[in-house]
Amino acid sequence: MPEKVFTMPISQPCRALSWACYYEKCPVEEVIIMPGKDTATPEFKKDNPIAKVPRLVDGDLVLGESHAIMHYLGDKHNWKLYPKDTRTRALIHQYFNWHHNNSRNITMGLFAPVVRKDIGIPKPMVDFNIKTIKGSLAVMEQWLQKSDWLCGDLPTVADLSAFCEVGQCTDKQFGLFTANGISLDNYPKLCAWLDRCEKLDGFEKSHAPVMQFVPKVKQMMGKSKL
Repeated sequence: MPEKVFTMPISQPCRALSWACYYEKCPVEEVIIMPGKDTATPEFKKDNPIAKVPRLVDGDLVLGESHAIMHYLGDKHNWKLYPKDTRTRALIHQYFNWHHNNSRNITMGLFAPVVRKDIGIPKPMVDFNIKTIKGSLAVMEQWLQKSDWLCGDLPTVADLSAFCEVGQCTDKQFGLFTANGISLDNYPKLCAWLDRCEKLDGFEKSHAPVMQFVPKVKQMMGKSKL
């Protein structure tokens, strides 16, 4: 029986996990639920107090956090995206630890204030997140000076996780960088990496659902500036 994953395609961590599963041809049973609503119920919180998506259920294991889930599935199913080489794994873990207060700020500064107003992120926090974006892009640009991928010569789960935070803001998706006056011209290695990521197996399938939201999100962006 495949593992069950509670998910929502518009969520960046959920999308990265779904993409990894498609890339690895690792079938999971995806159950789409609404963050902030379905995740707030006593039933959802009963088995794990982390009331967020994605969530993996594998027998009596109830696991939250996309990075932990990718580690688990990568080990269990010998994913190429999570190789056993200790050096590559160390670099993956470095990225994942850095991610939460850096590349994740891209979403919390640009995307969440438009789409997840229910979270109620204070404006000073939004402003702080936006101020960190160029620094995060510069770090990734420097890493990509050394190799085609964030953790070496081959793609890993780190690339998928990072892309879902950065790629959504390009003009190919929601156009949030342009809308907020952020240019990628100073990050040529990053731009080339974005193009490579879009050619990876599973990209189209994992991103098809979220692309349906693009017109609605752009409409919401327009209203948020009124």
